[in-house]
Amino acid sequence: MSTIGYRPQYLKEADLKTLVLAAIAGVPEPSVETFHARFGHLERGISLDDVIHGLKQDWKYERTPEFNEEEWQWKYRLLTETIDGDELTIIVAVDTRARTFEVLTRWTQST
Repeated sequence: MSTIGYRPQYLKEADLKTLVLAAIAGVPEPSVETFHARFGHLERGISLDDVIHGLKQDWKYERTPEFNEEEWQWKYRLLTETIDGDELTIIVAVDTRARTFEVLTRWTQST
């Protein structure tokens, strides 16, 4: 028996977009951010509304997704924008089997 798990391929941008939009639509008031993302850097001035807005907009991978061996999930760095049009980077971790995601952190170019 192998002690090494099967690592799934990371999602293509279109597939991740579908997963994220479906997850957001399935929750009346999305709570998609970790404690760190929500409260770790209040000085950044990024609201949950900015994050949801950014996830609903056209975005692209800022870099190739990274696999987290400890959590056994892919981390995606997304380049999008805030409600005010500022460039916004959002890092999400995705559970493809459960069709869920979580925002790990986020920042703008000015922070």
